Amino acid sequence: MTTVDFAREALVGHRFAEARQRLQDIIDQDSTNADALCECLICDCYYGSEQASADRFEYLTELAATSQNKPQRLHDLELLLSRHFYCRSLLAQRRGTTDLSANDWLSKHPYNPEKGVGISVSAILITKNEESCLASCLESLKGCVDEIVVVDTGSTDSTVRIAEKFGATIGTFEWVHDFSAARNAALELATGQWALWIDADEQLDETCKRRFEDAVIRPHIGGYSIQIVNYLDEGGTVVEFVHTPTRLFRNIEGVKFSEPIHEQITPSLRNLGLPWTLLENAKIHHDGYRVAQMDEKGKIERTMEMLLKVVENDPTNPFQLFNLANTYFVAKHYENAALYAKRAIDHLPPSGAEYGSACYQVWAVSLDVSGKHEEALAACRKCDSTPYASLVNDYLKATALMNLGRTEEAYIAIQDCLSKEWPSGLVGDKGIADFRRYGIHAQILGALGRYEESLAAFEDVLERLPDYPSSLLGRAMAHEKLGHYDEAVRDFREAMKEPTHVPSCLQGLAMIAERKEDWAEAMHCYREALMHSPERFDLWGGWFDAATKLEKSNTAFEFLSSIDYKELMDWGQLFADRPDLALRCYEAAIVKDPSESNTYFVCGDLLYKLGAFQEAIGVYESGLRLRMDYAEGWFVMGNSLAQINADEAAIQCYQMALKLDPNHFGAQQNWKSIAA
Repeated sequence: MTTVDFAREALVGHRFAEARQRLQDIIDQDSTNADALCECLICDCYYGSEQASADRFEYLTELAATSQNKPQRLHDLELLLSRHFYCRSLLAQRRGTTDLSANDWLSKHPYNPEKGVGISVSAILITKNEESCLASCLESLKGCVDEIVVVDTGSTDSTVRIAEKFGATIGTFEWVHDFSAARNAALELATGQWALWIDADEQLDETCKRRFEDAVIRPHIGGYSIQIVNYLDEGGTVVEFVHTPTRLFRNIEGVKFSEPIHEQITPSLRNLGLPWTLLENAKIHHDGYRVAQMDEKGKIERTMEMLLKVVENDPTNPFQLFNLANTYFVAKHYENAALYAKRAIDHLPPSGAEYGSACYQVWAVSLDVSGKHEEALAACRKCDSTPYASLVNDYLKATALMNLGRTEEAYIAIQDCLSKEWPSGLVGDKGIADFRRYGIHAQILGALGRYEESLAAFEDVLERLPDYPSSLLGRAMAHEKLGHYDEAVRDFREAMKEPTHVPSCLQGLAMIAERKEDWAEAMHCYREALMHSPERFDLWGGWFDAATKLEKSNTAFEFLSSIDYKELMDWGQLFADRPDLALRCYEAAIVKDPSESNTYFVCGDLLYKLGAFQEAIGVYESGLRLRMDYAEGWFVMGNSLAQINADEAAIQCYQMALKLDPNHFGAQQNWKSIAA
């Protein structure tokens, strides 16, 4: 096989960069190689350089007449260019102008248009009860498409009437739990040479009109992927997730949708040997992942049910495993999200997948928000050794390290993240590039004690995205550390507009009140914060301290009655440096479940360490009534009795401990010590 054959094979496989390099190397060595030049001009067409290829076509034909390397695909190149210039001439007619280059080519290379070659675009939609959003979608299509096809699957609202007002061709389809089947029904009604797949809860960006015109004059391209900007925040436009599916494609025989859910058009393009590429600077806005819309339509439950069936039938399909992981993630079922993301990664094709980076993102983030920070970091480390490593992975790594308290390492990771650009076509949280990475950088600076730098960094984030709650909270914390209390109070109150930040904001306000010795305000803020996050033991500690200053500590203790037994025991352990508060937690746990012997022993141990031997004895007695066979309990009660010089009673306890455990070394030694 010759080098040109290798390049041609790369072209057929749509490895255009590889083909281009191979061909250029050949031409650099032999500029008279007509076969290589022909392939090079074909390759240039796929890079949007059709005019340059046409300008060199005459030279190529002259070279071919005398060359020993006769071009195998000279006719293919001529046909490709004829189709392109024919479409350019149609576009010029539509604009009411003249394309002189197109007319010149067609006059020299007469072309009889084939079926499916043209510039008209049909928008195809499937709908069911979309009256709340359909008009916005169809309005955005004006000037971008020539035809609208709406296939309805059983609406009971005004969806069909709205579509009719926009002049849509209406079809109906009985829902069979298969999105591809419904979309193919819409595609059958479309008359345009190109089809735009769009959903009712999406809108074309205003950039699309000009970009679509650039796209449809290239019928040698089978389809174009378009960036979908998905918004998750209610009413806002903070980008949460972007992906780039093929949405604009040629409407020709053999092109159809596959997969019953998260349907795709690219497999059919691949089967026909047609390439697809990114349509730069075009985007579609999607509102359907906002929580209100998801809940209203029961979209998560429906999607999850369908995906589980698909995965059951095809358990190694990485694309659908990823879709299932992502659905669990949106539903905040992070354990399942991590599980299926890992399975998707295990089955990614050797050649890679455009959603591969998103698999790693879902895996790492699901682990991190579940508190499994070490596992999240390990997932990021694994991604580092794959082609999917990007600024997103650096960001997730920095976040995991930050959560692990490894701040210096987190700083290095975020510097790597800040040095990179968002790659074209990357699937993931675009907000990471736009503002999130700057926010975590500011947080890390604060954790390193570099408060002035942290404050400046948060100011930078808020210039990029004014009123971003997380950065308002971070700026407030920096102000508080620097003693700028008025500014901190302002930012804390503003950041409270985000419900998830309320506890931290109230805690910040409480800390400022403490600095001002306004104990009543501090107590109020800590109490309110705890009502929002009752699991936060540190907030209860702050409440107790403020209440103590006002001699109202009992108000804080009363709250413990609302905490469940296990959490009280956990709090007791977390208050290792505050034994007074730990003791209160254990006492409340005893009241919550007086039948649990272990609580008495834990409480007794703490009392013993505090030197409250008489109280410890009483608690140990209560525990031993519930569990007489606990040797260690008898031993420590014996120690408590020995501390108050009740030696005979202490010896009896040591004897009981040894009866239960003859090898109990401590009981043996202490008995001997008292007896001596």
